[in-house]
Amino acid sequence: MLKIICFLLFVIYSYTALLYSSKLFLNNIKRPRCIYTSTILNFIIVGIILKFEIIVYEWVFMVVYFILMCIQLKRIYNAEWVKNVFITLYFVINFFSVRLIYICIYSILKNTPIYMIVEDFNAITIVTILSFITVIIYMLLFLFFIPIKYIHMIVTDKENLKFAIGILISIYTFIIINTGNIHIEKNPMFIHILYIKSAVCAIIGFFTTSIYCYLFSKLQLYVVKAENIEKEIQQEEIVLKQLEYEANHDYFTSCLKRDVIYKKIDDILSGVPFFCIAFIDIDGLKTTNDVYGHDEGDFYIKAVADILNSEFIGKAIGRIGGDEFLVVLEHTDIYATMKCVIRCFERAENISKAFDKPYSTSISYGVVEITPDNNLSRDEIIKLADMQMYNFKKARKKNRK
Repeated sequence: MLKIICFLLFVIYSYTALLYSSKLFLNNIKRPRCIYTSTILNFIIVGIILKFEIIVYEWVFMVVYFILMCIQLKRIYNAEWVKNVFITLYFVINFFSVRLIYICIYSILKNTPIYMIVEDFNAITIVTILSFITVIIYMLLFLFFIPIKYIHMIVTDKENLKFAIGILISIYTFIIINTGNIHIEKNPMFIHILYIKSAVCAIIGFFTTSIYCYLFSKLQLYVVKAENIEKEIQQEEIVLKQLEYEANHDYFTSCLKRDVIYKKIDDILSGVPFFCIAFIDIDGLKTTNDVYGHDEGDFYIKAVADILNSEFIGKAIGRIGGDEFLVVLEHTDIYATMKCVIRCFERAENISKAFDKPYSTSISYGVVEITPDNNLSRDEIIKLADMQMYNFKKARKKNRK
């Protein structure tokens, strides 16, 4: 009768273990046929043991059981070995720790030395039945009440998983070593305390390792989330800066828009102003557009804008019209400003030659210096710079004649 109960409980245990492992492996069964092969093989082995009442050394049973289960999980799920070993340890540590506790309890209740219990087939069958019942209940509680995400967090973190395996293998080896002399006839009764202590420490170590690895995995998850959030923030900052840039700059020349350059002047004037304004006008742009087309006109504008951007690095350059630019140079006197403007003028005259264009290229400019005793408004300052530019253009036309 005990053999039949033991065999039936083994069937239930095997089915529960399959559900248990499937949940751990995310139901990732790769080879369904291996389930039937493994099940039949296990039933045959257990049937032979029960039929012929074979007694196996406890440490041999523990090692063989671990190897067989690990191979079977690998065949069924085809997962990485590191995951197979980890989940196999989940089974064997709990099962053999519980089994060792029941061996000791049964020995105490029967007032019989432990070696007599493990070598008595009926006694060890009762112990195995109790172990199956306990582990089945444990696995069912796990399946229904423990969120599987806790285990997945450990299983999916390879470095953490390797650490956990190292600890669990040490625990399992500790159980094997402590049960190595369980079959020795001259073991005193107080050895029960050692074995129960070993089993309890193994179970506590198992759960402590699991909790630690879960917390570490959760911490790693938070770190990854924090890094992702940081990347998202950085991306958003880049997008915001890009949007801000597009809102403030002329898309074609990369110069500031009119409203932005005007506000820049207003901000300076609200304090103690000391700056220069250079009003730049592109000569002959209308003729270039009319004779050679707007593509050439666009090239002309862009070429002049590039010169201004390269000469007035770090200064506020604004495009205030189709062919008009305004440069604001804070804390710069008129002599330094004129040097930069003249370089721009010389480079602008060289555009047609440098790019082999059939039309002449040049700019006209007007420069105004603003000191702290200034009483002019922004519009008056721009108008004055525009007038200076117009006088420069007019003087050049006279010289050409």
